[in-house]
Amino acid sequence: MFSSQSFKDGVKHAIGVPALGLGSSMFAFGAFLHSAGFDIFQSFLSTFFTFALPGQFVMAETILAGGTLLNVFLAVLLTNGRLYPMTVNITPIIRNNNIPKWKQYLSAHFIAVTSWFNMFAVHREINQEDKFDYFVGLGGFLWANSVLCTVAGYLFSNIVSHEILVGMVFINPMYFLIMTVSNLKEKKLICSILAGAILSILLNDLFPGWSVLIAGVTAGTAGYFLFKEEVINE
Repeated sequence: MFSSQSFKDGVKHAIGVPALGLGSSMFAFGAFLHSAGFDIFQSFLSTFFTFALPGQFVMAETILAGGTLLNVFLAVLLTNGRLYPMTVNITPIIRNNNIPKWKQYLSAHFIAVTSWFNMFAVHREINQEDKFDYFVGLGGFLWANSVLCTVAGYLFSNIVSHEILVGMVFINPMYFLIMTVSNLKEKKLICSILAGAILSILLNDLFPGWSVLIAGVTAGTAGYFLFKEEVINE
């Protein structure tokens, strides 16, 4: 697998803007962990086992706030619940019956917003039998790069200004936003995203802490049922 051309192509895809965007945010996270009093081993394990930046921030902040193990578990579960539909969505696309099941289960660890979105941007151009190796190359490199950047952020946090670190946190979300907008070519995506954005504003006064979540679930569910037949026909 690691010697296949499709795996190498996946790595090449990850090198550059995807790795830079995600890595910069992970670098800032590593610096945050250092300033918060976590040790380098904890910082390494955080990204090694989690690989989901919002959930990692929530985990660290819950621990700092004195939360119990149950508090941490529930907070991270709610934050990273978004990865479940991504996994359900992308698994049939990259599935390869010639690959052992345990390898396919393990590859789910590489599913994050950046790897998921970049895979979807190119999967139609890749042969079905090559998609699994390609995704492992893409997601695996982004994961390894994130682990290294977290440790680097921890080690070099003292030589980077606070303002730069804050800016680095937002590089990956901005990259994801730009990628999303650039791929809005289908009416079902445009309608769902616009509906979610408008609903989140309208619901903000009623549910200030939940408006984005409620709007996203409502708009996404409505979009699914409205365009269900169109998606099936594709």
